[in-house]
Amino acid sequence: MGLLALLGFKGSRDRNASTGESLPLPLFPIGEYNAPVTLWANSIRDLGQSQSCRLRKLVQCKETTGSQHEFLLVFILHPSGKEAIVLVDRKETCSGSNSVLAGTDKQAWAVAAQKATRSDVVKVSYDGTRQCLTRHSSGYSEIHSLKFPKASKAPSVAHLAALLMTLSRHSLPPTPGFEMQSSWFVYTAVEVLKEIFGGDEKMSKKWVRVPYGGMRVSVRDTVESLILEYTATWEEFSRGLRQKGSQLRVKDKKQKTVQQEKKRAKKQEEMDSFADMLRTMNS
Repeated sequence: MGLLALLGFKGSRDRNASTGESLPLPLFPIGEYNAPVTLWANSIRDLGQSQSCRLRKLVQCKETTGSQHEFLLVFILHPSGKEAIVLVDRKETCSGSNSVLAGTDKQAWAVAAQKATRSDVVKVSYDGTRQCLTRHSSGYSEIHSLKFPKASKAPSVAHLAALLMTLSRHSLPPTPGFEMQSSWFVYTAVEVLKEIFGGDEKMSKKWVRVPYGGMRVSVRDTVESLILEYTATWEEFSRGLRQKGSQLRVKDKKQKTVQQEKKRAKKQEEMDSFADMLRTMNS
């Protein structure tokens, strides 16, 4: 619980009632939304409601054909009661040729690995379903899920955003199959949140979930080290949240002051009009 306090976890103190405001675009876009992790995380930091939007479920998914690439589906509950669905992914992007290399040609693979880079992205459902996020998949299976049954104890979308920023700073050594990179990214995201916030997990009976995607990782890329790094990232991230919150409070205060002045002016106008009417009647 000490770590939760350090992460600014507020539990049930957050309001759950709808504010009547329009839904935030980083969680409920009007069209296809595909952005780098850092850009999406910054958008979440600027939301006034990011601490009140709670994670309901994380689902680790694996492509069942081809490279068996892995990705993460995140279900987020907005204070209005609506659910946002986010897909988090680490993809390989290559410069130059996209030709398929023979597995035995180690020299050719090494050259290609040097040209390959990775891209950490976030996709957000625009129609409230996961189908618009996975429509390009030829088939996938859920290999692990982590549920947070109590919203008051679940991590917020702000916690998720700060974690993804942390993971995005880690570039792992090249591997013959990039699916290991995607598996590491998804596995560590789930495990860090599980270690901090708990939750109810469910394993697939068909698929085996391998720690770190089967990679031999350095100490810096382990869950234990990532928790420490994430804590530092959260401290910086939460400063931005507090600053944005202060700006919103000042804005709200100004708006309330303007509204109060308008009400007072209208009331005074009505009183003056009534006084004029009385003077007319008595004249």
